[in-house]
Amino acid sequence: MKVLWYLSFADGSYPWCPGGLYPIDFARYRRLAETIENSGFYGAHVATWPNDPFISASFAASYTQRIKFLISCYSRMVPAKLLAQQALTFDQLTHGRLLLNLVNGRDNIMQGYGITTSHADRYKLGIDYWRKFAFSYAQGSQTYFPNTPLEIQPIQKNGVELWGTGDSEAGVAHAGELVDVYLTMLREVHIVAEKFAKANSAAHIARRTLQGSGALASIVIRATEAEALAHFYSIFESTGVEVLREKINESIARRSGGKFDFLTYVAPDAKRNTWLARLRQRQLPTLEELRLENHLFAGITAWSTLDVFGTGSSAAYLVGSPDSIVRTLGRYQKEAGLGVLSLSGWPLQEEAEQVAKLLLPRLAETPQAGVSAK
Repeated sequence: MKVLWYLSFADGSYPWCPGGLYPIDFARYRRLAETIENSGFYGAHVATWPNDPFISASFAASYTQRIKFLISCYSRMVPAKLLAQQALTFDQLTHGRLLLNLVNGRDNIMQGYGITTSHADRYKLGIDYWRKFAFSYAQGSQTYFPNTPLEIQPIQKNGVELWGTGDSEAGVAHAGELVDVYLTMLREVHIVAEKFAKANSAAHIARRTLQGSGALASIVIRATEAEALAHFYSIFESTGVEVLREKINESIARRSGGKFDFLTYVAPDAKRNTWLARLRQRQLPTLEELRLENHLFAGITAWSTLDVFGTGSSAAYLVGSPDSIVRTLGRYQKEAGLGVLSLSGWPLQEEAEQVAKLLLPRLAETPQAGVSAK
């Protein structure tokens, strides 16, 4: 199992809370990259934020020598040939350590860049874009000044690996046509297995074979089960009812186009309606009510509040001791085919150190589960 860690400016103990977000800091970002490098992670997942992820990754790469950089990119933001030139340059300077995470984007984000096509149409247009990117990367980049015949040839002979997700019909078809590694948000095992099966089927229809399937999740791992559960629930206690109500209300209004709010929205299942009922009474959901399955819990992340929609929002947490997390991952691998994990936890460096100390060595020594850190 390839394990990546988030490399992001969205850092802090509780970055979603007022005053909980760390200011952007050169030294801390560098230390986080070095921690990912030195701790044995396969790579760093550089997400889309107000910063440019390619520039951020380039900065971090200069302080590392081994880890891969999974850089999130929207299609059609820049010409495919220009993105290929950026990829060729990055690969040349890092000896081929680039991976690309294909992001289709929300309507409100894309409209800010003047892209007004529908979500499904963006997937269709994205297929052509990424094929043009792959062609341009394979061609290399030549200077337009003939006096000095400088060229940058591709380091990765089979092209840059494309990783990406997609839950809708158009999204799954897009993944089947393009991606080498299919990603989804970590959910209950049977849901993840179904998503992986659909992606593999779409690839088969496109006469392709996926190289792997992975999931995005957050994690709280501690030496004992009790410590892990207590720390996980402290995230809710520190966030507080009022902040959580406000964040959920913002999400409901955005996703429903203003049709519903926190008080009128009805969740798709009883569990999520229980969370809403608790919060409407100005109480936090209990720890057991937040449990989705075994050691998988519904949580809060820097980019997503509590998932009251039941669609998967990368706000699911693996919570437990090294033994329980290893067993859980073994089940995901055996029953769903999970082979890649992109993990996060806050503060990012401190939680990466916990995972490096308590989980990665266990994965490396558990061949019977078929999982390893690198």
